[in-house]
Amino acid sequence: MKRKALLLLVALCGVSLFSCDEEEYVDKYTVIWQNDYGDILEIDRDVIEGTLPSYDGVTPTKNSDDLYTYTFSSWEPEIKPVTENTTYTAVFEKHAIEDVKNKYTVTWVNYDGTVLEIDENVLEGTMPSYDGNMPSKPSGDSYSCVFNGWSPELKAVSENITYTAIFKEVFTGDFIPGVNPVLSNDQKIIEYGFYPQSHVNDTNLISQLNNLKSPDANGWYLYNGEYYAKEEAKVFNNETYTFDDGVTIVNETEYWFKCETIKWQVLGNDNGTFFLVSSTLLDTHNFYENYENRVIEGKTIYANNYEHSDIRTWLNNDFYAKAFNLNNTYIQDTTLDNSSATTDILDNTYISENTKDKVYLPSYQDYLKSSYGFENQTSTTSKSRQCKTSDYARARGAFTSKSKGFENNGSYWTRSPSSEYAYCAWNVNSGGYLSSYAVDGNSHSVRPAISLNIA
Repeated sequence: MKRKALLLLVALCGVSLFSCDEEEYVDKYTVIWQNDYGDILEIDRDVIEGTLPSYDGVTPTKNSDDLYTYTFSSWEPEIKPVTENTTYTAVFEKHAIEDVKNKYTVTWVNYDGTVLEIDENVLEGTMPSYDGNMPSKPSGDSYSCVFNGWSPELKAVSENITYTAIFKEVFTGDFIPGVNPVLSNDQKIIEYGFYPQSHVNDTNLISQLNNLKSPDANGWYLYNGEYYAKEEAKVFNNETYTFDDGVTIVNETEYWFKCETIKWQVLGNDNGTFFLVSSTLLDTHNFYENYENRVIEGKTIYANNYEHSDIRTWLNNDFYAKAFNLNNTYIQDTTLDNSSATTDILDNTYISENTKDKVYLPSYQDYLKSSYGFENQTSTTSKSRQCKTSDYARARGAFTSKSKGFENNGSYWTRSPSSEYAYCAWNVNSGGYLSSYAVDGNSHSVRPAISLNIA
């Protein structure tokens, strides 16, 4: 006989067959309440079958992220009378941060009030960032003006605000790092331009740099009148490389680098116009992104064509804009001979048209000229062509030799195409000899050249 029928019979007969309450025979279940990421908020045990469960804890919450804030809205599944053990999960409604935060306008002006950039709809709490060209101010008769940051000091946006460029006056005769060309006494080196190079290893300085929220210009950070760059390491082939200070470079670790004057090796001087090549391998870049030929204006363009190469574009845009942003007035446009006479053989079919550039790469034949200080041979090691990678280039993925006698030397591109393969260009190996290499090599370093007039 079923239990309910038995109870009815007992009631009708007025007889108690049991010494305990009927409730002990009602099924009971456990109800669990949890947040949407699995954290248990409350457990209700011995909930009688048929009872509507009830959550009695603190209202569930969910942390906001970069895009949304969240408010509790309901439980999943829908709450209903208990018939089994049940887990309810909090459900949240998301709200785009743009909808709940105030927005402001940030205006960047030069010293004279000229508007340089206007950033509208900047979210409250966001650090402002200037993305335009380096501000400039005319020099006086006895001094030069060097950009020295913004006034007021940059801080998280809480209102409409205007930042004004401020400048430091450096008087004639003073050494201005990166601004004016400085020729060494032996006339072999010129210092000019500015680029990240040496790893910062001073813990106190690093602590101060880490407090800087946004760059001033070029993606560089200004601190105490000097520029610094931040870079996440992408070490070539996961090799065990070190910076010049002995610190081991760890992949995907962020490092600080000091932006220093670029030292240029003087190759020639024509009445005050100097032909220069960097003394250090400053960065890394491919020659061209793949092996594919292209057709431009009806003409086949090979992968090793310098005129249409990625590295030429990068040198005359990204590199030029950063390295000479403080002062580019001394740099001359240079018409480059890209004929087969500048390559390895006179019937090289992969040559490009001549080009006119601000920044460029020396040719295959340039690196064989004894008048430039190079040895006139190609197949053996040559100290005159060996060149070391900077700390910054190593962190950026440049191949760096660990062989005895060639420590920290890198391989770097020339502008000359190989005559044997359409997908190879000539480079200088870490030992200093010339060899061809596939154009898509991202681990090859860059040794830029410029023509500078300081007459």
